[in-house]
Amino acid sequence: MKSPRRIAVKMDAVIENQDVLFPQVFSHLESVESSATPLDEELLRRAARSLDSSSPKLILWRLLDTGERILQTIQQDPQPLTRLLERVISLIPFDELKQSISTDKLELGLQSLSSSIQLLCLAYISKAADTPSGASFVASTSTLMQTLLNTWLSTENTEIADRALQVIEALLLVDNTNNVTVVVSGEQVGEAQGQGLIWRRIFHDPAVYAILFEWTSLVRSNRDIKTKKGLQLVTISQARLFDFVARSAQLDWSAVTTSSLPSIESQYIQEDGSDRLYGGLLRYAASHMIDRGDILMEVLRQEFFIKLLQVIEEKNPSSVSPRLLEAIQQGAGMESTKKESEDVGMHL
Repeated sequence: MKSPRRIAVKMDAVIENQDVLFPQVFSHLESVESSATPLDEELLRRAARSLDSSSPKLILWRLLDTGERILQTIQQDPQPLTRLLERVISLIPFDELKQSISTDKLELGLQSLSSSIQLLCLAYISKAADTPSGASFVASTSTLMQTLLNTWLSTENTEIADRALQVIEALLLVDNTNNVTVVVSGEQVGEAQGQGLIWRRIFHDPAVYAILFEWTSLVRSNRDIKTKKGLQLVTISQARLFDFVARSAQLDWSAVTTSSLPSIESQYIQEDGSDRLYGGLLRYAASHMIDRGDILMEVLRQEFFIKLLQVIEEKNPSSVSPRLLEAIQQGAGMESTKKESEDVGMHL
């Protein structure tokens, strides 16, 4: 005799009888596709909760194929369905997923007016960040990286911005040439080293690198900085870039402190003739990005320097020049360790 549809267990968890649940789910999705039946949020939530690493691939792929097909025509809010598909995607290796998803499709999805579709595309890219080979798939197309960075810096949706930064950070981590990832294929376990392709795409592709400046600059901006709304949106993007630089510095200090594309940086950095022992994004973010008269941004800038000090402490402090360390300490609001007469440190 078949077990009940749902069996209660301790800690308020529920074990679904999948032989009963998924026929219901597929029947429901068929109705949604054929007659525009409203999505059953509770049913789809139960389906997502019941899926795990032991779920049959046949069910996972059928859910993904059916769901993706419905998303092409659905007129209602797709969130209940996209959340289920996000769970499905998390359980399928990206080497298999990439056979059914193109970079063009991901770009279009990230540009969608639907936040649910954008989050679904970020789920695909997040899955790519599981392995160096997945990261190379993302890095292979400049326009996909451009769209990802544009989405992160320009969106007014905080959830999308946070998720996008998490995805970018995960890609940088798995792609770091000093990082080795354990890769499981069937019953075989191996290792794969980061190839540095995401790093090269972000820091050495002019079309991608420029995006970091275009949404955050008060000199040349994608926003209408003559309006209050435009200025507010720029400061939000500036805060996001502060976070990105601090996180990237933890993974590769030289990448954010070394000038990689002077032809891009010179358009947004106003030379003042001072002696600088650093460059790149750190120089821009620290000295040329924000309005120093904006008290809130000054506070965020100070917090940024505190995060940089934590990065330096976790790594090798001796690898940072004393003058740069002194300047970062000053930016963080720390008292100088030198006497005033001996202070030859630079100011950021």
